[in-house]
Amino acid sequence: MNADIAQRLQDMAEQRLISSREGDTLFEAGKFDSAKKLYWEQAIKIVGSNHRIPAIADVGDGGERIELYIKLGPYQRANLMGCCTGLARCLVREGDIDSALAWLDEAGSLYKNSYFASEKPLYDWIDYNLDLPELTYQRLRACSISSDIFLSLGNTGAAMQRLWNANSSTLGLPPAHHTPRIRTKKDREKIATLITLRHPDPSLTSSLTLKDPSLQVRGSWLKLHIKNQLRTLSRFSFATFIWNSHLYIAGGQKDSLGPFYRDFLCLDLVKLDGWRALPDYPRLAAVFLNWDMVVHEDKAYLVTGKPRVDFFDLKTEKWGFITTTYKATPEDKKAGVVGGWPYPGQQLSSSAQQVTKGKLLIFGGIHGMTNIGCNLFMELDLKTKVWRRLSGYVMPPPDGDYSCPGPRKSASSWVSRDANRFYLLYGQCDRNGASLKGEPHGASDAFPFEDMWSWDLTTEKWRRERRAGNPPSCRSEMACTYNSKLDKVFVFGGYSPSIPTSFPTKNQEFHFSYYADTFMFSPPDPASPTAMVPSTGPSQKNVKAPKWKQVLTRGFPTYRCQARLMSDSITGKMYLYGGYTNSDYVPSRKSYISRSFGDVWQLRVDEPGGYFEGINLDEEARTAKVGPWQRCFNCGDSGPWKKCGGACKGQAFFCGSECLKDGWKEHKKMHKCHK
Repeated sequence: MNADIAQRLQDMAEQRLISSREGDTLFEAGKFDSAKKLYWEQAIKIVGSNHRIPAIADVGDGGERIELYIKLGPYQRANLMGCCTGLARCLVREGDIDSALAWLDEAGSLYKNSYFASEKPLYDWIDYNLDLPELTYQRLRACSISSDIFLSLGNTGAAMQRLWNANSSTLGLPPAHHTPRIRTKKDREKIATLITLRHPDPSLTSSLTLKDPSLQVRGSWLKLHIKNQLRTLSRFSFATFIWNSHLYIAGGQKDSLGPFYRDFLCLDLVKLDGWRALPDYPRLAAVFLNWDMVVHEDKAYLVTGKPRVDFFDLKTEKWGFITTTYKATPEDKKAGVVGGWPYPGQQLSSSAQQVTKGKLLIFGGIHGMTNIGCNLFMELDLKTKVWRRLSGYVMPPPDGDYSCPGPRKSASSWVSRDANRFYLLYGQCDRNGASLKGEPHGASDAFPFEDMWSWDLTTEKWRRERRAGNPPSCRSEMACTYNSKLDKVFVFGGYSPSIPTSFPTKNQEFHFSYYADTFMFSPPDPASPTAMVPSTGPSQKNVKAPKWKQVLTRGFPTYRCQARLMSDSITGKMYLYGGYTNSDYVPSRKSYISRSFGDVWQLRVDEPGGYFEGINLDEEARTAKVGPWQRCFNCGDSGPWKKCGGACKGQAFFCGSECLKDGWKEHKKMHKCHK
């Protein structure tokens, strides 16, 4: 039998197993309703009429892991992924973008569940692919379609990441996975375009419109002007919190080479009348970097990895401490605890911390034995002063563990309104740092996570959550806050060590990206049903589910990481402070490797109680600062333009004399300016 006949027989066999291809044929022939019907019927045939597809986050098991999907055979998995991507194409054509993304998420979940079926647990940074080209094709197709959708919505970060990750994960696959059919989905020309965009890109923000309220929300960034601003306030790696409508900052550093701060300052967010110095952190031997301060009962607690936990009494404005205890259980010792203390070297930084019900919860971070990050999850009872290990390992073991989040640092976290769940979002595994230190799992590049987990405080179990809607791309060191007044989570900026950016006009290429985009997450409704109800059709328009939305802002703070976003529990206002960026990525003083910030911004969103009233979006589209640049009032181009020198005191900027001449009359009328 010659090779052509053998290939033809194999194609015929696959055609019978991959029934979704019949839908593809109908779709290409313009028979869209028939294609949609076939995709739907075949999907239900595979999963059964009692299974909800696509699944809904936080309903039933509610997570990414689905036992039915784990048990699927390779051809069944590929066929179901084909049905999901096919339905997404049909729904995009109908303009039902929200439903299309739900089906694309389901295709992604099917791919992820193949990990869970592996012989041994794998870490997220390991590309796991079955040797079935149809699976590769369907994954690439799902990534390509979702990338197009995200780009149309203005989420350039997610658009770039979906294509980049899908392409990079296929590089080591056998030749059968690089057929012309598969190569068409890699779309290198699209990647070449996306890699030149910033996130968000100044050329796009002024023209972004609210296309889908279920996936987008309008917002606005306002830079606050502080009286008697101190020059030493620019910093990153600091601790911060809001208490009684006062913003507190402590420690940090101005630049990668210093100076390093130990000061403690506060700002009245009502008066904005200048920063007030508080007593410095008293422990002289410690460098105050990448620590957190968490408030409970008018005390701000500072965990550094030692049994002694310092605190600042916010009423007396004095430092104090408590002495904590810990007794390792046999299970703790199996998890790597030695010497009677969970944090080697009595060191801890870059962890995720929250306090709820009198318990301080701490996940991950780095300690005296690791740069890569850990997934140790600890609880400190602030009443009894006793530590307890909840899950995870002191050092990452040889194999992964699907029952809990992977090892990481610089993740974001929050606690649900009902105080029953601790949420963990993204972060990075510093594999490069591990390589430099000779640790296991080291590599040339760090790995940014794109996962979300929740810990049930009642059952004490982790669940890997679905990220439905229009989520932020994978990143670390982002600013994140839970706003209890709005019952929403907000994320701004951050850094990805693996998503590249290229600026051809400046002949610059970076293997990383900094972000300045903003997102909002609507958490689960505690009253949501506890059991899945089978779907009645492909559309998900009226399905209520926890979902991400991108916050569309005309202007935004400069691209940065390690900024901090905080919510005032009294007023519901949200404030952004500090952070840093690479000075080549964002043009700055060339003698500096990094540039830090000491600015304070307020985020307003178009939600009840979001302080959005009275915002003139049309004016913002022409005058708002876009990262490090200004927008020309007349033509809309962004750059280092000069501000108007008239009576308006610089409310408008112009890119040159021609635009100043053309736009002067309108600017004069809008801003009551005169020379």
